[in-house]
Amino acid sequence: MDHVEFDREPPSNLTTLVIAFGGWIDAGRAATGALRHLAGDLRAARLARIDPEEFFVFTQERPEVRLRADGGRDIVWPRSEFFAWQPGDGRDGLLLFCGPEPHQRWQTYTKALLDVAERCGVRRIVSLGALLAGAPHTRPVRVTARCTDPAARSLLEAWGIYRRP
Repeated sequence: MDHVEFDREPPSNLTTLVIAFGGWIDAGRAATGALRHLAGDLRAARLARIDPEEFFVFTQERPEVRLRADGGRDIVWPRSEFFAWQPGDGRDGLLLFCGPEPHQRWQTYTKALLDVAERCGVRRIVSLGALLAGAPHTRPVRVTARCTDPAARSLLEAWGIYRRP
């Protein structure tokens, strides 16, 4: 895992990975905002991050300079972070991932992401996304879902949100 920096030893019972990428599939930052909100509500702790150096063109995804209270400055690079949540009662936990879409080396980036997932025992991946669409304020926002698991598909169909590929 050359491109991943762990904050601590990863648990092996994080069986569901929830992913949100910033960029094209994140209209209004709805997906990344929802994932960060979930991580905050669960008090999920950061587990690891993918080093951005080889995956981003920094003229497209610029680092930010933030001022500290003492007058100093910090550079904040694009973050691709994993968070872990464990319920503490023996049940399986969640692995959460949030970051911008990489600009280059997608295969290497994907391998790094999936290596972390495998190490944490992930068996199910849920991807969040949001697309721009014309929707008047007088109508409900459309929610759709797709899946490969027949049992989950039945549930999504019952909820009326399954969308056939």
